[in-house]
Amino acid sequence: MFIKNCLTPREQILTVTPDARLEQVIETLQAHQLHTIPVVDRFNRFLGITGYGHMMKAFLDNRRSWKEGTVADTLEPIRPLTIFSDFEETLPVIVRHPFVPIVDGDRMTFLGIVKISDIENALSSAFGTNIPGIRLLLGVVIDMPHQLEHVVDAVKPFDVNIISITTFDAGDPAARRILLKIELTPHLSAIQQRLVDKGLRVLSVKERRIP
Repeated sequence: MFIKNCLTPREQILTVTPDARLEQVIETLQAHQLHTIPVVDRFNRFLGITGYGHMMKAFLDNRRSWKEGTVADTLEPIRPLTIFSDFEETLPVIVRHPFVPIVDGDRMTFLGIVKISDIENALSSAFGTNIPGIRLLLGVVIDMPHQLEHVVDAVKPFDVNIISITTFDAGDPAARRILLKIELTPHLSAIQQRLVDKGLRVLSVKERRIP
């Protein structure tokens, strides 16, 4: 997965400048049913975001009419990712902000945003969420060598395609989990037994067929 494949480009995004009047920004947000909007300067350098929540906070902090202010008064700086950043770097940003700002390699020139829907679609594709198959959650000990090799070897004799395979922490420093999804097969019981024989624990098995 590459950020460039999930990017909504600058040309398709509304932006405001730091000297824009808040009254004007509110009209823009209302007209386009937005809650937040990127802020760039006249050189197309990304500065941060603003929106209804930022304006309300500025009003409560300063106790003055929002009509008197500009975007600069409500600007929230956000550290953007570059077009060359790894896709997974979008995750800690999107849980804190409404979108992920993306800049060029100079770390300033605004190129666009990655939306939460783009990240959802990318993760859904990576996990094979909408593909019929069998999902197996496996448990392994952290010092067990060749874990993924054992998983592949367990499936290989049955000519079953692997849809996705992911590893993650189990919340215990001595254990990990492997999430394996394979295509539908009548050899499931035999595959499970081979996994067990290779030292893996089968914690969960779920089957997804075409609705």
